[in-house]
Amino acid sequence: MKRQVDNDTYLKYLFQSLTVDELKQICRDFGIKGFSKFKRADLISFILDTLAEEEIEETIKEKELGIISKEINLALKKINGEDRESITEIKIVNPENHEIEISFSGFNWKVGSFLSITPNNINDPERDCDCRVGSNMGLCSHFWVGVIQSLKEGYFNLKDWTLTELPENFEEVIKPIRSSTPHAGDQSATVSSKRSLIDESSDSAGLMKYINSSVSIYEGEILNIVEKQSEFQGNISVYYQLTLKNVRLGPRIARKSDYHEDDIITVKELNVRISEKLQNDNHLIEKEKIKVNGKLDKDSFSGIMVKNIRKVQKL
Repeated sequence: MKRQVDNDTYLKYLFQSLTVDELKQICRDFGIKGFSKFKRADLISFILDTLAEEEIEETIKEKELGIISKEINLALKKINGEDRESITEIKIVNPENHEIEISFSGFNWKVGSFLSITPNNINDPERDCDCRVGSNMGLCSHFWVGVIQSLKEGYFNLKDWTLTELPENFEEVIKPIRSSTPHAGDQSATVSSKRSLIDESSDSAGLMKYINSSVSIYEGEILNIVEKQSEFQGNISVYYQLTLKNVRLGPRIARKSDYHEDDIITVKELNVRISEKLQNDNHLIEKEKIKVNGKLDKDSFSGIMVKNIRKVQKL
């Protein structure tokens, strides 16, 4: 099926993913003059106004698949917890209209994204995003996380997708990704509209199903202990990062009767963060085995780790 969006509009969508230097290089490639004075938004309009129709078609053919593939790869990294941004919440806000809201967070920023793909708008889905690319109707990585979630919800079929070209292996790559409701161990997961995406082919798949949830480490041996510092608004605080090995982890439960061995996963190594006070109170050393409760989080610098630990139990 042929794309319904006109070439000018579609190229404008694609251009949102390019840097200023990449846009200026397009000007040089086509011998366009007088582009150096423009800022990003005006530069995009200038290029689109200057290029002939056949040049626009040529640019789409040359740039489209590379741009789309790059954004999809970033989306997959977000799903797998390998990107500087992590997915903090996926919520189906209106099932009838296929409306999905997704929240992302980085070290000191947050991004909100919205997507609705229906039979009436599949040619150019209704979308919005806080990021630079998506806020200008670009097809950002956050958009593609929403597309993958929409596919997993059964909101549309790939055979009906006409807006963009897709990488040849797209269907194969997303096949292992599963959508599920967050684990019952997380109290906030009682709302059935919430979802999580888990790539079951990923090495971190077991951990990702508990990300942003309250968890219990039933056993872990301390491999090493590193004293660290963090600064916030001029205040410096000391904390300790422990690397545990042979970790047995599962959802935090309210009653012993809620314990199910099938929920327990074994992790070769996992970082946990404890306060200076906890370390001073417990005098933890390497090779000790401990048990803790906390929240499984993705740190922008240290990766996946357990935080918000209030108590340490030695085994």
